Amino acid sequence: MKYRFGKCEFEAESKYLTLQMRESNDIINDTDALRKRLADDGFLLIRDFHDADEVLDARRDMLAMMAHEGKLDPAAPMMDGVVHPDPKELATSSVRGREHLKTDSLKRVVYGPRTMGFFDRLLGGESMSYNFQWLRTAGPGAASGIHADVVYMGRGSHKLVTCWTPFGHITPDMGPLVVCERSHQWEQVIQTYGRSDVDRDRTQGLFSNDPAELVDRFGGRWVTTTFEPGDAVIVSIFNLHGSLTNMSNKYRISCDTRYQPAGEPIDDRWAGAMPRTHDAFWAPETKLETVESSRARWGV
Repeated sequence: MKYRFGKCEFEAESKYLTLQMRESNDIINDTDALRKRLADDGFLLIRDFHDADEVLDARRDMLAMMAHEGKLDPAAPMMDGVVHPDPKELATSSVRGREHLKTDSLKRVVYGPRTMGFFDRLLGGESMSYNFQWLRTAGPGAASGIHADVVYMGRGSHKLVTCWTPFGHITPDMGPLVVCERSHQWEQVIQTYGRSDVDRDRTQGLFSNDPAELVDRFGGRWVTTTFEPGDAVIVSIFNLHGSLTNMSNKYRISCDTRYQPAGEPIDDRWAGAMPRTHDAFWAPETKLETVESSRARWGV
């Protein structure tokens, strides 16, 4: 089977894509080893990171609201998350307009003691999380472009990490997270793209529209897998990642949350109980620089 990623189609276990994402449960109790692997690989896949029953409770709550809104196929089991055969919305991986789906059950998963305790340990002391959840209900055809989180939230601590949580069983054809191995170590990219800021520079936030180009030019390989309820992937602030295209007939429900040491500076856009979020990047009147123009300006 071929999987779509941006404008490319890749076979699994090829030069460009593997579905064998490295797991880190073997070192889950060794904090130093976890930190080293995150530094080496740019990500950690941890199975059963969350309580699976809590994840499914949150999924059920979200899907019940989506069913009420007419977004699900009434002939299919609700928990399957099958898209209505006559969808009323365009395919998108946007996090905007999802506030009503950010249930208490979702927040128990991403901010509960099990999660926060892990990040206290990984980050070496009391941790904190942004009070914003990047929740996505990505339907058929939806995908996220290639980016690193630093360009969206790099004004604070660079010890910030992202936790990507799938809310349900997610197979590669449903468009899950895909990370580029060791891309957080590409110094030429970090010193150019990695120093940009989407609101200050009015960029699109993406580094490339061509995932094959990155592998051919810089090395690495795109990595994903099949995910189960309770799994999570922790991603470095400089790691390049995105999502495959959802080629299924189901919603891919996932949520990104961010964690950093509590004592370090926080990006002002994401601070406080009511983060103001992006100034210019989400403003409809803002004209953003194209990826091609940004790459030419950076000389990379």
